[in-house]
Formats: sequence, C-alpha cells, structure tokens
Amino acid sequence: MNETENKTTFRESIKLLAYGLKTAHKLMPAYFPCVLIRSLVTAAQPLIVLFFSARIINELAGERDLNTIILFAALTVGLTFILSVIRAVLVREINSRAGFDQALRRLDMLQAEHYAKMDFSYTEDSSVSEMLTLINMQAHNTGRGLIHMYIHSATVTDNVFTLIFACFLLASGFSFGGLSDFSIWGMVALALLFVFGMIFGLWQQGKDKALMQKIVAEATATNSLANYYYPYVFADQAAKDIRIYSQQDLLMGTFRKAINPSRWISFMFSEGRTAAFQLGILSAIGGGFYILVGHTALGGTVPVGSIVQMVGAITAIAAAVGTLISITGTIYHNAPFIKPFKEFLTLPGFLHNGKKSVSTTDGHLHEIEFRNVSFRYPGAEKFALQNLSLKFIPTERLAVVGLNGSGKTTMIKLLCRLYDPTEGEILLDGVNIKEYDYEQYTALFSVVFQDSFLFPLQLGQNVATDDEYDEGEIKRALENAGFSERLEKMPGALDTIIGKEYDEDGTQLSGGEEQKVALARALYKNAPIVVLDEPTAALDPIAEYEVYTTFDKTIGNKTAVFISHRLSSCRFCQRIAVFDEGKLIQIDTHETLLADKSGRYYELWEAQASHYRGG
Repeated sequence: MNETENKTTFRESIKLLAYGLKTAHKLMPAYFPCVLIRSLVTAAQPLIVLFFSARIINELAGERDLNTIILFAALTVGLTFILSVIRAVLVREINSRAGFDQALRRLDMLQAEHYAKMDFSYTEDSSVSEMLTLINMQAHNTGRGLIHMYIHSATVTDNVFTLIFACFLLASGFSFGGLSDFSIWGMVALALLFVFGMIFGLWQQGKDKALMQKIVAEATATNSLANYYYPYVFADQAAKDIRIYSQQDLLMGTFRKAINPSRWISFMFSEGRTAAFQLGILSAIGGGFYILVGHTALGGTVPVGSIVQMVGAITAIAAAVGTLISITGTIYHNAPFIKPFKEFLTLPGFLHNGKKSVSTTDGHLHEIEFRNVSFRYPGAEKFALQNLSLKFIPTERLAVVGLNGSGKTTMIKLLCRLYDPTEGEILLDGVNIKEYDYEQYTALFSVVFQDSFLFPLQLGQNVATDDEYDEGEIKRALENAGFSERLEKMPGALDTIIGKEYDEDGTQLSGGEEQKVALARALYKNAPIVVLDEPTAALDPIAEYEVYTTFDKTIGNKTAVFISHRLSSCRFCQRIAVFDEGKLIQIDTHETLLADKSGRYYELWEAQASHYRGG
C-alpha cells in the first residue's frame, strides 16, 4: 500500500462507511436494531434516576408531600426495573445471536464463501493472497475494517442517546429561572468549543490513521510469511526436517519480525497524544458547563434538586461529548480499512457463464476438442501451452506424459475450465465451452489432483462431499480405489474422522491412503469424464499401476485421462500424448511411440527403464 493509496477523499470515505454499514447489517440484520434499543435503554436508566431524584429533593425542600415523594420513588424503581429487564433481554439476544464473535465468524465465512466461488485464477494470484492477509490482520489483530462497524456501533448510540437525554435534563433545569445573557453566550461558546474539538480531533486522528495504515502495510508481507510457516511448525511431515536441518532459528526469526512491537510503539505514542487532547477538550467543556450552572445557581431562582439534576446532566454531557469526539474520528478514519474487503468482494469475474445446457441424455458420449489452444498465466510472459490441438475421443483412455513444466496440468486446468484459453478455443460436442452453463460443464468431470485435500470430517463425508450418502456406493468406491483393507481397520468405518486437527480420536492417514480416498471421491461422483492428474505420486510404481488398471476396469464406458511421470503405468491406454515445453510433440499408441527411437517418448521410457535394469 503506497502513499497515494493511503489517501482517501471525504466522499470516498463516506461511501466506504455506507458500504461497510450496509454489509455489516446484511450479515446480521438483528444486530444494529438490538444495539439501538439497548443503547436507548442504557442511556435512559441513569438519567431517569437523576430526573426523579431531583424531583424528590425539590419536594423535600419544598412542600414535602408524602404522596408525591412516594410516586416519584415508585416511578424511579419501577421504570428502572422495567428498563433493566429489557436491557438484560437485549444483551442476551446480542451476545447469543449477534455478538462480536459471531460477527467475526460471519465476516470470515463471507470471505471464505466468496473465495470458494470466485474465478480460480484469483486463487493463484499473489496479490489476492496479500489482500486476504491484510483483511485478516486488520480484523483479527487490530479490529479495523468491517468488524470495526460492530465494535463501535454500541459506543456511538450509547453516547448519542446519553447526550440527547442529558441536554433535555440540562435545559429543563435552566427553565426554572430562565437563561441569562451570560448563560446563552456561554452555551454558544461551549458549542463552538465542541465543533473545534471535533474538527481538530478528526485531523489528529487522520494522522494516526495514516500511521496505522503504514504499519499494517509494512507488516502484511511479514505476517503473510509468518502465517504460512506457523502451520508448518506443527505439521507432522515437517517435524523431521525442522530438526535435521536446524530450521528453528529461521522460523523463530520470521515470527519475531511479525510480532516486532517497535513499529506499534510509535502509533501508541501518537494515539496517546490524541487521547490527551480529547481529554483536555472534555475537561474544558465540562468546566464551562459547571460555570454556567454555578452562575445560574447564584441567582437563587433554581431549586436545589434542579441544581443536582443539572450537575448530573453536565457530567453526562461532558463524558458523551468527549467520547463522541473520539469515536467519530475513529469511525471516519476506519473507512480506508474497509476498502480491501470491498475490493475483494467485488473482484470481477473473467469466465463467461453461458446459457446453453449440457446434454445429460443417458448414453450420450461427449467429445471434447482443443483447437489451436494457447495459454499464458496472468502476469507471465511465457506461454505455458502453445497451439494445442487435441481431441478427447469418447470412452477412450488417454495418457498424458512429459517432464515437469511441460504443460500437462495446465491442459487439465483448461479442460476443466478453471481458466479460459488465451488463444484458440475448446469445444464440447462442437460448441465452444464458454457457451455452456458453467456448473453443468464442470459437472462432467471427476478429477483427482496430486494435491487433493481431505477435510477433518468423517470418511464417508469426504468421499461423498455431503452429509447424506449411499453407504453401499461409498464402500464400493473405496474398494475400487484400493482402500477396502484399510477401511476394515478404521475404528468407526465410514464414520471415522479423518485427521486429528479437531478430534483427538480421529485417524491419521498416510499420503498414499489420502490419495486413495480422493480417488474414491472421483469414482463416487460418477461423472462421464475422469481425470487423474498424478494422484498416485505417493504410491510405489506397482501400487500405482494397480490403481490405474483398476480404474480402467471400474469406470467402464467413461472417457479417462491419465497423467503420470511413470510411463509404465499408462501402457494400457489407447493413446499416449507426449508434452514438452508447453507443446504436444507426439501422440500415438505405446507400441508405435516406443518404436520411434528418435522420439521423446522412447527417450523418456529408456531413461526410466534403465533404473529398473540397473543400467
């Protein structure tokens, strides 16, 4: 975040605050109405006591009518009790359904929901990752951003209602003897002092805001690194590397930079100066009101109880004014911290979502064709895929091989429409895939990536990706994925929790076992096109070959694409496509490719075979 980005105009700030309030209310519709009513009750309670206490004192100093005194006392006790009950109910409602913790969770969920639905390209964009780190640090570490709307809303409404009620009490106190010219001009002077304090306070808090933004911007990169490494410290797989390669000092150094307090100390000093100024204004306004009350009291026309009422009202006014001067500036200068959240939620979509329906007729075999497709990742200069023309023949087993970086996974991302081609087009049954409904198109694929993720949920839920599922089909999918023997040892069968992150009784699976569960998930989906993008990397060559051949037999009439580094695992495929530096350089049967001793496939095959021949 540079200096230009730090500067937000008044109009932009108001728009950001309006957006933040609207979004916060939409997330928790009950929160602000409950807070508003609670504030009304909270502000009214002590001032009602003050109001009736003043009347009781006036009655004791005057007529001393017992019935009147009893009436005022009963009203004081009764109204205070009723307001206490209402306040308790509202506080319980806010805490149970619309409290701060719930607000933070809902903001996190809104962020997670948007992340899950936005274009895949954003998930691989480092600038979006930095934006998310900034949003989370502002919300969780400094209370800035959208969560700020919840934090300070009660403070604002509490003090606004207190100020209104206290001004009413003060005015009613002055009404007993009328206002002198001194009192009138005194009130004008105090009003001007209030306006000056508000303006000067906003200016001073603007400096604090700029400093805070600078600190947050500087800390974002360091915190991103620290947040990345923090789970690594506790990962079972990393424990050996940390110790063998003495990574402790490196990790601790990263964490120390992230929590370095020196940059926050300067902010605390600046914020302290602002607070001191506000206390000074508060004292001046309070002192001024006391002078006015004293001047009025010296005239002898104001009853004793009314003097008590006016003094109590002045104390409340001074406290409310001081708080409002502070909180108004705080809220106004929080506007720029809402901006990253708004920008994240309004990231534009690049993928065109068509209206054409994908045919789901039983027995319909889909044909997909890449026609002169080239692709370059956003921000990259080099094409990851160039001039690819390839047909995926229905029911065919197609193997895709090549070295790392040859374009295999990029081709799969385009096939599944995680990205759209930079050049050329991809056709489904002769129609550009952009013309189809996006969700209907992606439903055609069951894909298992090398880095497939399992959730800390029940085994059955992980396979079905749902709470409700067919147990028989789940077990059949696990068996076909080679997991049946391990399933028999699971303490809760399909109800066994995967991992120990949230359940100490959960079962930790090995990397190979996790990949088998991911394979079962692909089988259970039962999509017409199956893609295996090196999901068996954690298995030995024999186990990998068994999984691939079992898949070949299990998926029946489906179209399948197998990607593997181990060429021997894909010999059963009807065709093998060889990629090199983003280009398709060979495609044919295993026997034909192997017969071409000058080809890339033969070179790769011999290189791998030599390891097993000992040569």
